[in-house]
Amino acid sequence: MANEYLRAFVIGSCCFVFLPYFYAVSLFPQSMINYTYQTYTFIAPVALGLMNLFSLILAKRFGFNRNMRFLVISLLAPTIILLYVYLFHMYNYTTMYEWIYHIVVLYAFYFVMFNVVVYALDQFTTCA
Repeated sequence: MANEYLRAFVIGSCCFVFLPYFYAVSLFPQSMINYTYQTYTFIAPVALGLMNLFSLILAKRFGFNRNMRFLVISLLAPTIILLYVYLFHMYNYTTMYEWIYHIVVLYAFYFVMFNVVVYALDQFTTCA
């Protein structure tokens, strides 16, 4: 049982999952962000692993199948991230367009990441 939860965390925090986020964040001009890239590179894999672990907990609690599990977390995770970004002023956005663009890209990124990449890793890896 514990192996399943550890497996979910490891899948969510593996390089296939976090490297695209690292690349996307590295494209931001330093003047637009209120955090260091070094801090982000430490926190992101742990947060992504915890998100995948949380998706497994939700799936078991509510009886979600694999498709529903990843659909729910692909909507819930960016919502949590957006709340954090907004409440702690992580970006120096000055226009509504910047916020809307960030929101659309964030949801699209999480949707693809969880419903394609993490889904495939979850489906094709086994736990001994």
